[in-house]
Amino acid sequence: MPDQLPDDTFFKNLAAASEKAGPSPAPPDLKNRLLSALTSAPAAEDLFAHLGAQFPEVSAPSRLKSRIYSALMVAQSEEGSLRSLSACKEEGRPLCVFETLVRIAPVGQRAQSINYCRVCHSRVLAEHFERAPIYWDGCPYASFQHH
Repeated sequence: MPDQLPDDTFFKNLAAASEKAGPSPAPPDLKNRLLSALTSAPAAEDLFAHLGAQFPEVSAPSRLKSRIYSALMVAQSEEGSLRSLSACKEEGRPLCVFETLVRIAPVGQRAQSINYCRVCHSRVLAEHFERAPIYWDGCPYASFQHH
């Protein structure tokens, strides 16, 4: 039996082998409109709302949404512990099947405050495929694929 690749490497290799030649070209004036909107944007906390209002007809590719979400989660975890899975559930955030298992397991607060998306195959698929086959309920990466 041949040696198996780690999941992360396998999915990255699969994505590289199946990706198209490049991203689809943006409309010619989109870059200029985006730069203009960024320079006229209000405070940083209102940036996404401002950009959404400026570009209602433009939808970001699901791969881009996934990469942005991953980057935001990494940045948030670098600033300190994340909220526990129990707290997230109480606030109404849906949990994926893996987060649900950890939440009901007899583990401490620290184990419930880890970003489990960093080790999930869904993240790798979503960051590399535009229509990744992800079906986990509560998975943010799956919701990016279906919008």
